[in-house]
Order: sequence, then structure tokens, then C-alpha cells
Amino acid sequence: MGILAPSASICHFQISGALPDGTTPERIVEQLSSQGFKSIEQSSDELSIGWVTLNDPDCGVFSHPEVCRRDRHICFSLRQDRRRIPAALFKRQVAQFGEQFLESRPELKRVPKGEMEEIRDRARALLMARTLPTPAIYDVDWDTERNIVRFSSLNQKMIETFLGMFHQTFPTLRLNLYHPMARAEAILPEERRSALQQSNRALTDSAIEQIDANRWLGNEFLHWLLYRTLNSESRYAVSRPGPLLAGEPFLAYLDDRLLLVGSGQEGLQKIAVAGPQDSYREVKAALTQGKLIEEATLHLQRDDESAWKLSLKAERFYFGSYRTPMIKPDSDPSDDPAAEAEAAFLTKIGAIEEGEQMFDSLLSAFLEQRLTEGWSGQEKAMEEWLKES
Repeated sequence: MGILAPSASICHFQISGALPDGTTPERIVEQLSSQGFKSIEQSSDELSIGWVTLNDPDCGVFSHPEVCRRDRHICFSLRQDRRRIPAALFKRQVAQFGEQFLESRPELKRVPKGEMEEIRDRARALLMARTLPTPAIYDVDWDTERNIVRFSSLNQKMIETFLGMFHQTFPTLRLNLYHPMARAEAILPEERRSALQQSNRALTDSAIEQIDANRWLGNEFLHWLLYRTLNSESRYAVSRPGPLLAGEPFLAYLDDRLLLVGSGQEGLQKIAVAGPQDSYREVKAALTQGKLIEEATLHLQRDDESAWKLSLKAERFYFGSYRTPMIKPDSDPSDDPAAEAEAAFLTKIGAIEEGEQMFDSLLSAFLEQRLTEGWSGQEKAMEEWLKES
């Protein structure tokens, strides 16, 4: 699903570097058009990948900046069309070609290896030409003011495809995953960053090592938030910049589903706990055994009508199934369709940013405890809570 859908999965990247002519909409659309999507419907090609406009998934030509510019945002989509031949159909076609070959060569009992390879190639080419490609479209939002890029997929192969296409299109720019440690460093005040670096268990700045070595950050954040959910009012205040006012109150709590992971005698063990819980006995027992919360459903709420929901992935802070309030801008039959589309986009992005702002404020509240001397007392309280029946 795309970013504008009621629910969308989003991963975040920080962007660094600069375009040769500056980060201008004119330069960006020129580069996007150079890697625009080209249809393979009238060919037998297996795969086609390229950029398309947000409003027209069939258009790979960015004729002018307004096609993808929305205020400070540059928005477009990545389209991938792929033909897939069912294995059973391919096997049957190869068998048919093999039978035809043997009928023409009665002295042979089986198809020689070299001929079989040629038969396989002919069968694949024939079926490719008869098979329609399946499209997959993923939205991209580039916030040129914050230098943040949102991509609407959590599939690792598709993320790698996106990163490769982005680098191919903008070779002087670099996308860095906005992983937990990077996010924590970005939201902390200067005086707290040294304490964060002391807790950093990675030896290099490599994103992969930063993620693997600092799994504790996401795991402890969700553990702390579960404790707070069951032992406090779950009230917080906006402390990070964004569309919401500083100090504005909101609720944050875990509910619906948790995924816990830990090592066992037979390898990695996963425990999923779903549905309303009274005392979370099963979760507490798993935590006592050393399992860690890897994923949880996070609710953010300003009032009864303004609620956000997402499945937070602790390892990388991916926002899975990120649902924002249903906000529909006022429209009039006489309004310009293009203006309406832009208004709808900005309204949706505004709701996404509000949820991100509350999430960052919540993470900041955790870090304020985690990186101070008072954390030992908090840990003790959490340990005592786990022992309660």
C-alpha cells in the first residue's frame, strides 16, 4: 500500500550529499526521468524497474517539477513489473518440446543435455511472451527540509532495490537507514549525546553494525513502554519539533500484539501474544526467561478522534501498518483536481509527521531516563514488577 493509504508500512532514511546543481526540483525531475519506468507489456522481458509519478503509476516521464513537488516534499513512486512463470506450466512446456524433439529424432531415447538447455530457453521465452507482468508500486516521500526520505515498504529485498535505484539516479546522494541509534542521536540534546555514545556498543559507524550491536535500544525501549503501559497513566508531552505544539499532551501505550524472541535449546524461539490482556502473565514469564520484545503494537492518541497505530519493529524502528487518523480535507465540486490532490497529500503527510513527532517525544522520554543515574532505580522497579504474579 502507498503512503496515502489509510494504513502504510514506512521505513525512514536520512539523506546526505548534494546534487551537482543543488537540490532543486528541476534537477530532481531530470534525474528521475532518466530512470523512468518503461513498460514491458509488449515484450517478453522478465523485469522492469523505474520511477513513476505519484498520481499516475503508468507515467515514467517527469515533465516539470510540479509533477512531484508538494510544498517542501518531493514525492514519486518506484514501480517494479515482473513476469513469473508457474513452475508446473514451465515443466509441462519443456516436456512438450522434449517430446517433439524425440519424435523428430527417433534414434534417440532421451534429449541430449545441450539440446535440453535450448529447449528450456525456448519454453521460457514462449511463456514469458504469453504472461502478463505483475506490477508492484511503492511510494517515496523526500522531505527536502528535514533531509528525510520515507519509503512505503518493509520488504528487505525491495528496500535494497530502492536503495540501488536511488543511488543510480542520484549518484552524489546517499541514503542512510534512520536506525534506532541514529534516531536517538538526532533527538537528544547536545549534553546527552556523550552518554548515548558511551552506551553505543558498535565499533564502527556502519549501519549494519550499529543495528546489530545496539539491539538493546529497541528492546529496552519496548520493555520500558510495556511497564509504563501497565503501571502509569501513559501520559506524555510533545518535546520534539514538528506540527504539534510543544508541551501538547498525548497518550502512548502498547496493546493488541507483542512478539517476543529468545534463544532456546532448539534454536531461536518466538512467542506471539495477541488480543486484550489482563495481567500479561505470559509476557512477563517470557521476559523473566530472558526473551526480548522484538515487535509490538504502539498506540498514540491525542484525543478520542485523533489516534495513531503502528507495529513497531524494535531492531530498526520500522513503522509497520502505520495508521493515522482519517482526515479528509474540505472539497468543493468547483475545486481544481490538482489542488485537491495536493491538499490530500499534505493533509496525510501532516498526520504522518504528527505521529512521528509523538514517537520521537516518547523515545526522548525513555532516553532521558535510560541515560541518567536514575535508570538503575527504574530497572529495579521493572524487575520487581516481573516477579509479581
